[in-house]
Amino acid sequence: MAKGQSFIGLTAYLEKCGKDEIELSFSEVERILGFQLPDSAYLHQPYWSNSGSHPIASGWLNAGYLSQHIDMKGQTVEFVKKDHQSHQIQEEAGKTAVMSREKCAALALDEAVRCIRTYFNETVKDPHGRYMSWRHCYNAFVENRNDADEKMLDYLALHLAFYLASWGMYRGSSFLLQKDYKVHIPVVKILLEKKYDPLVGISAEGLTEDANLDLLDEVSERTRRAYAVEQPSFEGAANKATDTLVTKILLGTLGCVPAYDRYYVQTVKRCNISAGVYSRKSVRDVAVYYLSHKDEFESLREELSTCGTRYPAMKLMDMCMWQLAFETDKRKEP
Repeated sequence: MAKGQSFIGLTAYLEKCGKDEIELSFSEVERILGFQLPDSAYLHQPYWSNSGSHPIASGWLNAGYLSQHIDMKGQTVEFVKKDHQSHQIQEEAGKTAVMSREKCAALALDEAVRCIRTYFNETVKDPHGRYMSWRHCYNAFVENRNDADEKMLDYLALHLAFYLASWGMYRGSSFLLQKDYKVHIPVVKILLEKKYDPLVGISAEGLTEDANLDLLDEVSERTRRAYAVEQPSFEGAANKATDTLVTKILLGTLGCVPAYDRYYVQTVKRCNISAGVYSRKSVRDVAVYYLSHKDEFESLREELSTCGTRYPAMKLMDMCMWQLAFETDKRKEP
């Protein structure tokens, strides 16, 4: 049976319902399909994500719908027509942009594009400069997600360590400075799990979906725990993976969030784009900012991706915010 054929009944039902939005209980989905769903449908929210790796998703994707607002406690899922959801997202983005302009001079599109281009141009000045370490790390993880033997885990851990070192994560106060690169192997194993495939190079639209934000929360927490259970680098203090470290790892391996370092936080707060604390809301907010200028940012992303690396949306946001704060700091120097 072809992939997704078991769920053709759901496709037919949604095609005939004539609604832009429809909420169904899990039991109603089962009645439509004519068979019982697996336990994972009731236990794990990612089961209902809009991922091509989940056969059930074909049931609504083939009908032109997306899933959203999955309520695991109430056992309901809402399906929204793709065009209708895009309109909702654009409206939300527009409202956010207006609110930002009312509070202060929000980051204008032309200034954002200039910052991204300036940052990118730095990466091509020196083929062996530190800016290249993100590209090398991200490419290595994207290209080898399905090859997780011991040699590959070692190779990816080494890539991750060097990328983190290039961007300040091995300073004297960091627990990582007291460890070898193999301390990253448990984290690499987590990041390579198939369940996190939807986060790889995720679109800005994807980061407005609760299911993907749930995955993001989960992988962030598991990353923190993986380092915490290692032997402490300093007596009496567990290894603490800060928001900066966790987001730098996610940016360098999955490309799913900007790195919440000092420069990024400084810009998003000053421009009222999002809070400076790493959370699902602040991630969603920067995604909405991207969507408020989606056509322009997507065009720029396509242009930059001709370099041989498929730049994800959140890498552009990282470049933009970092560059603006970096320039501000440089102007303050005597």
